[in-house]
Amino acid sequence: MKKQLKIKLRQIIILLSFMLCTIEASAQSILDTYVKEGLISNQQYLKQLLSIDIAQEESNISKSLLFPDISFNASYLLSGGGRTIGFPVGDLLNPAYATLNQLTNSNQFPTDLENFNEQLLPNNFHETKIRIIQPILNTNIYFGYKAKKALISLSEAKTNAYRNQLKFEIKKAYFNHLKVLEQKTILDSTRLVVKELVRVNGKFVKYGLATKDVLYNAEAQLYEVDAQLTQAQKNISTSRNFFNFLLNRDLETPIDRDELIGFEREIFSIKKLQNNALTNRTEVNQVQSGIDASDYEIKRSKGFLIPDISVAGEFGYQGFGYEFDRNQDYYLISFNLSWSIFQGGKNNAQVRKAKFEKKQLEADLSDIKKRIQLEVSTAVYEYEETLKVYDLQLALLKSAKENFKIVQGKYRQNKVLLVEFNESRTQLTTAQLKESIARFNIKIAKANLDRTIQIK
Repeated sequence: MKKQLKIKLRQIIILLSFMLCTIEASAQSILDTYVKEGLISNQQYLKQLLSIDIAQEESNISKSLLFPDISFNASYLLSGGGRTIGFPVGDLLNPAYATLNQLTNSNQFPTDLENFNEQLLPNNFHETKIRIIQPILNTNIYFGYKAKKALISLSEAKTNAYRNQLKFEIKKAYFNHLKVLEQKTILDSTRLVVKELVRVNGKFVKYGLATKDVLYNAEAQLYEVDAQLTQAQKNISTSRNFFNFLLNRDLETPIDRDELIGFEREIFSIKKLQNNALTNRTEVNQVQSGIDASDYEIKRSKGFLIPDISVAGEFGYQGFGYEFDRNQDYYLISFNLSWSIFQGGKNNAQVRKAKFEKKQLEADLSDIKKRIQLEVSTAVYEYEETLKVYDLQLALLKSAKENFKIVQGKYRQNKVLLVEFNESRTQLTTAQLKESIARFNIKIAKANLDRTIQIK
C-alpha cells in the first residue's frame, strides 16, 4: 500500500513538474515570438541594419579605385571664325622658284603662290578613343579601402548593440504590461471586497446597528477604488501602446498574456559574468573596429613618403572628317609618377592628428570595458535585491491575507470597528500590489542582466 502511494506521489510530482515546465516554455515562446517580431519590424533597428549595407557599399566604392578605370570618349568639332595664323607661303617660295626657273631655263616651278591664313579652331575634327588608367602604387587608395572595410565591422557592432538593447526594451515593456494587468486584477478583487463592505454596512444601518457615516465611508472607499481602476486602465493602455510601438504594430493591438509566468532563482559569479560580457558585448568590438580603422588612417597619412605611380593608355582615331582608317588611328601610353615633396607641414600634421584620434579611441576602449564591468556588477546586485524584496513582500502578503481574513470575519459579526477593517483591507491591497510589482521586477532585473552580458 505504501509502495503504491509512493509511486502515485512520484507520478504526480513528475506531472506537476512537466506542467510547470510547459507553462514556462509557453511563456518564453510567447515572449520570444514578440522579440523576433520586433527584430523584424522595428523601424529603428531596420535603419541600423541599413547602416551595414551603406558601410559595405562605401567599402566597395573604395575597392573599385584599385581596378582600371576604362572609359570611352568621343568628340566631334565644328567651328568657324576666331583667331587665325598667317603662313607667308608666296613671299617665301615665289622668289626662290623664279630663281630656279631661270637656272633651269624652264617654268617648272610655280611663281604665283599666295599667302594664306589658317583658322586656329579645328573644324570638322573628331576624336574617338578608349582611355584606360590603372593605379600601380597608391597608398591613399589602398589604405583608404582598408579603413572603409574596418568600418563595416564598426557598423555591425553598432547594430548588434542596438539589437541587444531592443530585445531588453521589448522584454521590459512586456513585463510592465503584465504587471499593470495584474494590478488591475487586484483592484478588481479589492472592489468586490469594498462593494461587499457597502452591502454589509447598509444592513448595519438598516437594522440600527450602525450610523449612516459607516455607509458613506464605505461608498467613499468604493469611489476611491474606482479612481484607482481608472488609473490602472490608463496604465494598461499606455503600456500596451508602447509595447506595440516597439514592434511597429497598431498601437491598440491586443497583447497575448501569460497568466502564470514565473521565475527561477539563480546564483551568479560576478567575475565570470564580467568576463562573458567583455567577450560578448559588441560595444568592445565597435571601438576596436574604430581603432583598426584609425591604424589604416595613420598609414594612409604616412603615404606622402611614397610616390603615387600609375599607367595610362588610350587608343582610337583622331583627324579631320569623321573617318576611321589607318591615317587617323593612334595610340598613346604614359607612365606617371607623383610625389609630394613639400606642403608646409600639412602631411606631418595629418599623421599626428590620426595618432591622436587613435589614442582617443584607445581611451574609450578602456573606459567601455570598465563601464561594462560596472554595469554587470550593478545588474547582479539589482537582481539579488529584487529577490530579497520579493521574499519580504511575499511574507507581508501572507500576513496581510491572514489578518484580513480574521478582521473581515469579525467585522461581519460587528466585533471590530470600521477603521480597523479599512486599515486591514488597505494593507492587503497594498501588499498584493507590492508583491506583484516585486515579482515582475525580478523578471525585468533578469532581462537587464541578460542585456549587460549580451546573451545571444
